[in-house]
Amino acid sequence: MKRWLILFLMAALPAALFATTVIAMDVEQLTQRSTHIVEARALESISQWNVEHTLIFTYTKFERLRTLKGELPNTFLVRQLGGTVGDTTQKVAGVRYWRVGEEAVLFLQPSTLPDGALVVTGLMQGSYLIRHTAQGQAYVSNGMPDASEYHSTTGEVTSYQGGKNLRLKDLETRIAKAVQR
Repeated sequence: MKRWLILFLMAALPAALFATTVIAMDVEQLTQRSTHIVEARALESISQWNVEHTLIFTYTKFERLRTLKGELPNTFLVRQLGGTVGDTTQKVAGVRYWRVGEEAVLFLQPSTLPDGALVVTGLMQGSYLIRHTAQGQAYVSNGMPDASEYHSTTGEVTSYQGGKNLRLKDLETRIAKAVQR
């Protein structure tokens, strides 16, 4: 029995070392835990070391397109773990780094650091990338292939599915209802 357990742990350990595991939150939970929810467009990103030179943070400047909860200025900063400074790259599985021009629905809260930036609620869960179809439909997704989800009721860990191919209008409706509660 011990031998099987050891073999299982040896097989599972490499995957666990390169994955981020979250306890999934639905839209309503994300809404309640966020101080700000906006539709925004990424303008620029810069990565830099923290003061202790132990972590790299990426700061992305966003233009606010639409406010769904809270008030933010027309432009604001979002900080995420990871990035590249010089020859050093720190990657955090499950963190989506935005490209200039990408639009997203962002569930945000104030940072615990005194840098004036906001952070995404629930890691990648609070970042719904907006995609427009050729027919003019807008869909959102917060799924990330390199993240896992812990199911507290079963104890299982599975690939994080998140909100995949959810219509933007449906997401906005759920947020509006949750804000009114």
